[in-house]
Amino acid sequence: MGKPDIRRPAPLTHGDLTVDGSGYLYDAAMRRAVVESGGEGSVAVFEALGALRLAAKRIHDAMERFAEGHGLSESRLRVLTRLCHHPSRQLPLGALAEGMDVTPRTMTDIIDVLERDGLVKRVHDPADRRSVQAVITDTGLELINAMRRDAMEKQAAVARGFTADQLVQLRHLCLLVVQNLSSGQEGS
Repeated sequence: MGKPDIRRPAPLTHGDLTVDGSGYLYDAAMRRAVVESGGEGSVAVFEALGALRLAAKRIHDAMERFAEGHGLSESRLRVLTRLCHHPSRQLPLGALAEGMDVTPRTMTDIIDVLERDGLVKRVHDPADRRSVQAVITDTGLELINAMRRDAMEKQAAVARGFTADQLVQLRHLCLLVVQNLSSGQEGS
């Protein structure tokens, strides 16, 4: 029996990008970790999903910093944006929770803070008095409109260097992953 391998695994730097022989970026530390853990047969899948997770994390972090720079959290910004873009500028709290994939209790907490800050108000649905709707206030609209130009510039910077075809391809591939996860194929 041989000695056990007690080498420390390579540190995962996530972001130490290298270009492969075909001109495509990859994360060298991630590739090394997958190979060292015996996942040679599925390197492409692990690397692609790892890259997607890394991109999603970086986008989330950037969105959080952007929102915080304007006195909001990412979730409060998402609520205000949804309300701003809805034709009536109001939505039931249950629909907001479902659309943002959070629990009704979490949505209540988000709305509490937005209401405290004067950015939304609660109103009863005239068709169903049991249903409470969130309505964006004029102050909330002013904040979202003031943030819009800054947001457009930051989004453009994220996509800098992408062709229109690459953006369509990126959208398509991300939505294929969503579709696969939504159809219960994540375990197969």
